[in-house]
Amino acid sequence: MTYILDPAWHAEQARLEHLADLYDPGTAAICDQLGLTSGWRCVDVGAGTGSVVKIFAERVGSEGQVLAVDADPRFLKPLAGGPISVLTSDVTSNPLPTDFDLAHARLLLEHLPVAEAVIGSMVEAVRPGGWVVVEDLDWATALVVDPPSEVHERVIRACQELFTNTTYDANCGRKLPRMLRRAGLTDIGVRTTAMLLPADAELGQPAWEMLIDQLAPRLLSLGLLNQADLDAFHRLWHDGDSICFGPLMVSAWGRRPAGADHSS
Repeated sequence: MTYILDPAWHAEQARLEHLADLYDPGTAAICDQLGLTSGWRCVDVGAGTGSVVKIFAERVGSEGQVLAVDADPRFLKPLAGGPISVLTSDVTSNPLPTDFDLAHARLLLEHLPVAEAVIGSMVEAVRPGGWVVVEDLDWATALVVDPPSEVHERVIRACQELFTNTTYDANCGRKLPRMLRRAGLTDIGVRTTAMLLPADAELGQPAWEMLIDQLAPRLLSLGLLNQADLDAFHRLWHDGDSICFGPLMVSAWGRRPAGADHSS
């Protein structure tokens, strides 16, 4: 079993920042809906480049606290200061600090074979009455493209085949509500969003192209695709006409019961 994406890939920060541009507004709206405000204590688990950390810091202000947790904190360390602190930690093996008002993770659980255990750690990290928010993709919509495209289908199906030999769970999103319920949370809510991703003659479609570029060495080495397939995929997303949906983003949240305590 191997991690599907290489954190040392030369354009990984740019890829993560593009995803942040797509999904940060939705994350912010959900957390605002849950009452995120001045003075809250928040933890972002698997914080990546820190875009959500910055959103939290704006909301909680000088009276609040924001903890950014990641096993690879190189993009987070420059953010430390004010309400923001950074913790280098592998959440699959280390417990989180406790007594937060909100614990959040996005695009993390889908990569972990111990997703439910990490949700359990996030539940333990929030105070009674606090919120846990998890957001992960579900590839149910990944084949949707107009006009129909054989190359898009070929590339996406190759990715799905690749996933079967890794820790990546392409169906993670749909499982989140039940995982939160099994973790004992109440007031569970769900929002699903499939981003409409148009081809652009100049910019292409970075959400897809950067992912495929990251995965290309393995797709090629396993014979799932050839270079002609990859070249055709890039041409497709520069045709200025095609439109597709990205994988479905499933955002799910729940509240730790007010009667719960950290010894339960």
